[in-house]
Parts: sequence; C-alpha cells; structure tokens
Amino acid sequence: MPPTNQELSLLINPLVPESVMHNKRTLTTLHSLTSFLLGLSAGILGLQSTNGFLFYLIGTIIVSFLFHAVLIGFPRPTGAFFPGTGELVGNNGNGQDRKGAWRDVWFGGGVMGEALSGFVLGWAGVGGVLR
Repeated sequence: MPPTNQELSLLINPLVPESVMHNKRTLTTLHSLTSFLLGLSAGILGLQSTNGFLFYLIGTIIVSFLFHAVLIGFPRPTGAFFPGTGELVGNNGNGQDRKGAWRDVWFGGGVMGEALSGFVLGWAGVGGVLR
C-alpha cells in the first residue's frame, strides 16, 4: 500500500509533536487572556447582549489577524508551526506550506470554547460589580 500524501509530507517536512503542542498551548493562552481582557473591557463599557458578543467577535478577529501577521513575517510559512490537515501545498516561492494551517491560527486555541467562557466571566463579573 503506497503512502498517502499526508504521510509523505510528514516524511519530507516532519513536525515535532512537542513543538506543535507548545504552539497550540501558546495560542490557547493568548486567546484566553485576550478574551478575558475583552470581557473586562465590555463590562467596563457597559455593553449588553448582541453588542457585547460583537465586541468579542471583532476583538478576536483582530487578535487572530495580528498573530497571523506576526507568523507571516517569519521566513517560514504558517504550516511550519501548525499542522493543519498535514498535506503539503505550494506557497508562492516560500517553500511548502501545510494545507489548512491558517485554520489553526484563526479558529484554534479555544476561540469558541474556553476563550468564550473567559470572556463571559470577565464581562458578567465587571458588569455586575459596576452596575
């Protein structure tokens, strides 16, 4: 049975599991901390209901964009730091990139799970104290 494209890509450009876990943990910490700070800000501003969640969504998009912009500044593509689907694709002269690695940056790190709960905790806590 011949190796799949994903297996070949991992043979050519291997990812160290410990490094990938560290990168994901760092991304999770970044999103959790910024979400809590966004929650504190939303509570201080007195945002309620839809406005508060829009504030979270816009803040999270900005943070993910900034983090991705920092990664784009490196000489290696995003796929060198996050696995994505594991399959290698061409990357406009920057070597090889992993398909779907950008999803790990934008949607990884508990953006709609752990980070959202931290946002709500900060938002409700500060909003309750100030009201």
